[in-house]
Amino acid sequence: MLSQHKADSELLNVYGKLIALIILLIVLFYLSFNYFGSIKQLGQPSIQVEHTRLLNVLGVARSQWLMRSKPDILLLDWYSDSQEHASSTGQVRMAAGGWPIPDETSVAGCRRLLIELLGPGYMKQIDTRFNPDTGVCRYLGESGESISYQTTSGRVIFLTQAR
Repeated sequence: MLSQHKADSELLNVYGKLIALIILLIVLFYLSFNYFGSIKQLGQPSIQVEHTRLLNVLGVARSQWLMRSKPDILLLDWYSDSQEHASSTGQVRMAAGGWPIPDETSVAGCRRLLIELLGPGYMKQIDTRFNPDTGVCRYLGESGESISYQTTSGRVIFLTQAR
């Protein structure tokens, strides 16, 4: 009877370890799933970052416009710390109020404006739309967030996707 009791005890001990291992695996699976899900979100370029960059670039463009006596076409001067892009220039049309406007009122004009302001590397992830009735360029990110740029007033509006 003693050996049966010892065998039952060892079997319960093995079952306890097996259950603890299963619980540990479930917890690790849950944590890794959340971790890799957040890495995927971090890996995708956020249009919210581009919104902040666009606001900063528009401020710099307006400053350059004011310093150069309010020209109709502004030559933008960008300087960088990297040797290969030490300086680059682009040009944009400026509204009478001092904000950049597309060279043509179309989707292509809105895309070229964003390329001149932010650079060509971001157009792969951003879908561009133009509303001719309101004069709004809308830039949509992969996550559903968007930036609306009102060409009539220079306002920039960041919209998030409703959840």
